[in-house]
Amino acid sequence: MATKESALAAARSTVGLTQENLAFALDVSVSTLSRWENGLTKPLPSKRPKLAKLLHVSVVELDQLLTRDRKNASDVVLVAASPTGAAPLEPLSIGPATSPRFPHTLDDALRGLEAIARVDDGADMMPGARAFEGRLPAQAVRAWRLRGENIDIPTAGVPTSVRDIAEITATTTALDRLDRQFGGDYSRGLAVKYLTSRVLPILRRPASDSVRRELFQASAVLSEVIGYMAYDSQLHRLAQHYLILSLRLAKQAGNPAYGSFVLATMSHQALYLDRPDQALTLALAAQETASSASIAAVKTEAAMLEAAACATLGDQGSSTEALRRAEKSYDQHGPADETPYWMAHWDDAVFASFASSAWLELGNVRAAEPYLQTLWDNAHGQVRRQVFAAGQQAKAALLEHDVERCARYGTIAAEAAAAANSKRSHHIVRDLLSQLEGRRQLRPVRELTETVATLLPSEAP
Repeated sequence: MATKESALAAARSTVGLTQENLAFALDVSVSTLSRWENGLTKPLPSKRPKLAKLLHVSVVELDQLLTRDRKNASDVVLVAASPTGAAPLEPLSIGPATSPRFPHTLDDALRGLEAIARVDDGADMMPGARAFEGRLPAQAVRAWRLRGENIDIPTAGVPTSVRDIAEITATTTALDRLDRQFGGDYSRGLAVKYLTSRVLPILRRPASDSVRRELFQASAVLSEVIGYMAYDSQLHRLAQHYLILSLRLAKQAGNPAYGSFVLATMSHQALYLDRPDQALTLALAAQETASSASIAAVKTEAAMLEAAACATLGDQGSSTEALRRAEKSYDQHGPADETPYWMAHWDDAVFASFASSAWLELGNVRAAEPYLQTLWDNAHGQVRRQVFAAGQQAKAALLEHDVERCARYGTIAAEAAAAANSKRSHHIVRDLLSQLEGRRQLRPVRELTETVATLLPSEAP
């Protein structure tokens, strides 16, 4: 049975802090912190911004944690759906507050995917869904390198055919396109329903070895797409569950190239959450896995993430060397018909987004300029890409102390973000405003702040 604890205590445990550690960081006594966690008192307003930062949540989310009923902080216990004709499975305890883990058996992987998909409907309301498991990268890399235990699962029903796989592939491609065009909140519910009602039952039907490998591959892609949607919705722990399960299914499919792609997605998430050390661990693992693959885009993305992580860590030499490797790899990028469908989105704009991020992080606007232009020229038609492109232009302008140009691009980003069902896009605008905090008295910044307050009131200061 899950141990009941307050939502605040659960959030503290999620980021790996003891009461003593957190109390020391906030300059309060352990007994004071204990009273907060027990709901007897609440922290003073002056303490809340720092508390929120230490727990990796927003101030609004912290207020929700402080008012959450104790019973809602515990993990969710679910009974995984049993396959047709099979005995009911044992209850499975899993939820957004549960640490993701790499399952060694296929049965554990499928039951985990069933459980996390079922809890996904209420994930946005639950403590822990937005947290990030910092210990996961090392565990995932270690587990991926070791051979997973390949225990077969009981199957029943009509045998799976290549037509089933073609359907899953086509549906996943369409869902991925919707996500990239409109944002993660737009179609995640539809994707989860498709996973639970259609794909998971197929996974427990009989099939030949070759068909099953293709089926596991198609299911791994769907799980990764949903994980990326959850990441875009700022549901980071939930996203980690989907991504680690996608990694396990890629193992079952015997596809190291796709495993590298999933590790790269996990690195991207860690980098976004300002965990460059963990992003680097995952990027290096992705490169190691991709070294035997013949897909240039996979190697390129892993190298680009290494470059971005090193740049964030201030290691200019390693970052520029990784960028050179990425450019060399991308030069080998083949025609579209040689690229698997799960990498079909990789193009000059994606490359430019990574390269511009690395160079801007290093403070080199001149080196970033050609990539910024490529990204800008190819941003139309994908609202999330439009927000990112405008945000990158604003960051470059700020590095050059051009506040007026920064505010102009910030306005473009805010207008695009208002049309996106993407919390990550909204946060790009909020982060830009925070960088302009000391310039609020300037007219362009005041006007940008007013625009954001109108279009994105939840992100306004």
